[in-house]
Amino acid sequence: MRDFYAYKYSTSHLFFPKLIITVLIFLGLWIILPKLIKAIKNKQPLFPKDKKFFIENYDKVKLFGTLILLVLYFLVLEWIGFVPASLIFIFLFNVLYCGTKPKSLLLSGSITVVSVILTWLVFGVIFNITLP
Repeated sequence: MRDFYAYKYSTSHLFFPKLIITVLIFLGLWIILPKLIKAIKNKQPLFPKDKKFFIENYDKVKLFGTLILLVLYFLVLEWIGFVPASLIFIFLFNVLYCGTKPKSLLLSGSITVVSVILTWLVFGVIFNITLP
């Protein structure tokens, strides 16, 4: 476990995500455990059958498109690096949510280039944080 949080400059970009994942796991347990204890105490199911997880007519393309793009982004990130992967996937996320009209594509491209370059400049150049 100690090696999980070991700090090496060559892998310093991996430290913060590991920390965030750990915090999210603890927060998730903090939310679920009291509900689980209450459900066991009252002899009720943890997830009532009358409640639905998704609202009716939810946008399946955006939901599953987001999940697929997110997984692909993390897989491609280590392979081609932060700047190219971010340029590709932020643009694809914007197209998924804003559409493919010429004005939307121009706006998506502009947002993508500005956000990726600014992120790279601030973290990679100014703060000298290694990016994947």
